[in-house]
Amino acid sequence: MASEHESIFHEAEAPQASRELQELRTAADYVPPFEVVRRRVIDDYYEGRMTIDATVVIRTGGAEETGAARGVGVVHALDLALRKALLKYFPYLESVRVTETYTHAAGESTEAEVVSIKKFSDGQLSWTTLATSTNSVEAGWRSLIDGYEWRIANENLRHKREVGNPRLSRR
Repeated sequence: MASEHESIFHEAEAPQASRELQELRTAADYVPPFEVVRRRVIDDYYEGRMTIDATVVIRTGGAEETGAARGVGVVHALDLALRKALLKYFPYLESVRVTETYTHAAGESTEAEVVSIKKFSDGQLSWTTLATSTNSVEAGWRSLIDGYEWRIANENLRHKREVGNPRLSRR
C-alpha cells in the first residue's frame, strides 16, 4: 500500500499528447515549430488590485514575435501572451483553449515536486499534457508549451498526409 505522502501522479501514465510529443522530440528529424526566446512575468499590486502581466518572445523559422497580456494568474497571463505570439504563424490555434488545469505538489516542503496537468480543446480535438518541476509556475508553463506544440505538430502531420496522398479530402 502506498504511504500517505506518495502521489498517485507518480504511478499514472503520462497523457497521450505528452507521450506523443516526447516521442516526436526524440526523432532525429524533428524540428520544434517554435522556440521560446524569453518570458517575463510582472506580479504587481496596482490601484488596489493584484495584476499579472506577462511577455513572451518566440522564434519560429528566422522570425521573432512578441506577445504580451494581463491575466488573473501567472500561468493564465503566460498562456494569453504565448497565444498572441503564436497566432501570427499558426492561426488555427485561435480556437484552442485550456479547458481544465490541475496542479498537485507531491511532498511536504515548498520544494516539493509539482505536477501540472492541462486539458486542451479546439472544439474538435481534445488532448492532455503533464509536466513536472519543483517550481509550480515552471510546471504550468511547460504543460502549456507542450499543449500548443502538440497541436501544431499534429496539424503539421495532418498536412503532410494530405499532401502525400491526393485522395484525402482537404477539409
